[in-house]
Amino acid sequence: MTKKKLNAALRDLSESAFDFLERSVDEIELSPKYSVIHFATAVELILKARLMREHWTLVVDRASDVSLGDFLSGQCKTITQADAIKRLNNACSENISKDAIAQFGKIAAHRNRMIHFFHEGIAKQADQALTEGIAKEQCLCWFYLERLLSAWSDQFAEFDAKITGIRWRMKQNRAFLGVAFDRLKSQIKADKKAGTIFQVCSGCGYEAAAVTELSDILFEKHCRVCGLGEAYVEIPCPGECGATLHIEANSGSYICKNCKHHVTSEELASALNTEYSSPTDVETPVNCALCSGYHTVVQHHENFICTECLGTANSAPTCEWCNERQIGGGDLEYSYHSGCEFCEGQAGWTHDE
Repeated sequence: MTKKKLNAALRDLSESAFDFLERSVDEIELSPKYSVIHFATAVELILKARLMREHWTLVVDRASDVSLGDFLSGQCKTITQADAIKRLNNACSENISKDAIAQFGKIAAHRNRMIHFFHEGIAKQADQALTEGIAKEQCLCWFYLERLLSAWSDQFAEFDAKITGIRWRMKQNRAFLGVAFDRLKSQIKADKKAGTIFQVCSGCGYEAAAVTELSDILFEKHCRVCGLGEAYVEIPCPGECGATLHIEANSGSYICKNCKHHVTSEELASALNTEYSSPTDVETPVNCALCSGYHTVVQHHENFICTECLGTANSAPTCEWCNERQIGGGDLEYSYHSGCEFCEGQAGWTHDE
């Protein structure tokens, strides 16, 4: 009976999340205030629903003070969105990138301003500039949220129809960014003539992402319409065909469309790794604090690069407590006491005692 109640509560939570998401994408033009509030709420509820699938206590702020009855009746304080992400990454071994976390945080901050104080989007009907701004925030949020929902497709399989509908509506809402694209067309055209390469942006769908070549196989593109920054690599297929493969950050498993070869993480690391080492050398693996990748970093020319999120850094400092090297976690100057992305340092060790 208890399991049945928990399953019903989880379904209600998930249903509420997708209801908020559906409503938000329909409100962007006539009710921008509620569009932001509902979108941000949907993101938070989806994260909590994923967390609850592991165990209901992970959603509760102080599980030791709450009974299952309190939880099922809604008489308990649940964790914040930020804490939900931390628990997903740490307790559930998820890999929510810092870029996604930052974007989710931005739209949550907009919601909080609207609810608790003041926001310029509070007008019943927004002007073009404000609508563009909200469409941009939602576009970027949806880019990261859609990736998570794809990774969690087995967790939310019963909501496939709703997700498909939301995906279609989001494409319609991207049209609000068409005005911004039109403003940039002449400059993009001029830059193309000057040699800049532009690609279609994965976020807004406009051919406005300027490409920067970081090495012979590593590239970055930055969209001038929605602001999405993406990294990707282009390497010869390690299989028999040798076709050029385009692999984006956090793409997971990649299969060559030409010969169906499955590109492994080891093959991608081998293509990116330019560090010379003697067989007698003892190499220290490097982690990525940007996406919580464990031993996913290799040296690529003068920089270090994560083979999961393609984040880069010019150094990989060592934590003074756990002795793990990492990128994206700062200089680790006080890490002996406070730890790093992958440990809690001496303070955490002492606290556990």
